[in-house]
Amino acid sequence: MAKYRSEATTKLLRRTRLIVLAASVILSTGACMSHQSNDRNEALPRKSREDSLAWAKHYTSTMAHYAGVKVGNKYGPFTDFEDCIGENDEVADDGRYTLTYTVYASLPREEHIPAVRKLRAALKQQGGVDVSSYQESPQSHEVILDGYHEKEEFSLIADTAKPPNTLRLSVSTPCFLPPGAKQQKF
Repeated sequence: MAKYRSEATTKLLRRTRLIVLAASVILSTGACMSHQSNDRNEALPRKSREDSLAWAKHYTSTMAHYAGVKVGNKYGPFTDFEDCIGENDEVADDGRYTLTYTVYASLPREEHIPAVRKLRAALKQQGGVDVSSYQESPQSHEVILDGYHEKEEFSLIADTAKPPNTLRLSVSTPCFLPPGAKQQKF
C-alpha cells in the first residue's frame, strides 16, 4: 500500500481493514499477507497533477460506461488534490499529492443496484481491481461498492449518494511526486 494517501482513501482503507480483520478472525487459518516496505523514504511514483486528473477523468468515464450511466455536471465533477499524509502523520513540502476525483450520475434510485452490479461484473472481468466491499440494500435501493487496485494502488467507490436519485463514482490516486521535484527524506 502507498506510504502516503488522501483522507478519503485512509477512511476507505480503515473500513476495508476492519472487514478483512473480521473475515480473518472467522476463517483464521494461516493465510498469506503481503509485505509492506518499512522504508518510508522509498521513491514515490512520479506523475503531474494534469496527468493524474486526465487519468481520473478517463477512469470515472469508463466506470460510468460499465455501469451504463451518463454522468452530468449538475453536482460536480469534484477535483480534490490533497497533500500526502505519511504513516506517522508527516506531511512533506516537496509537492507530493493525492487526487480524489468524483462524478455524479442522475439515475432513478431503483436503477442504482443494477447499474453497480454491471460495474462490479466488468471490474471482475477486467481484473486488477479487488472489490473489497459490496453491499446492497434492496429496500432502500442503495448500494455501496469499494474497490482497490493493488498494483497501481488506487481506490474507487460507486455508491448511492444524496440528493435522491444520485449515483456517485469516485477514484482516489496513490501519493505521487511531481516530475522534477526532489523527494524530501524523513
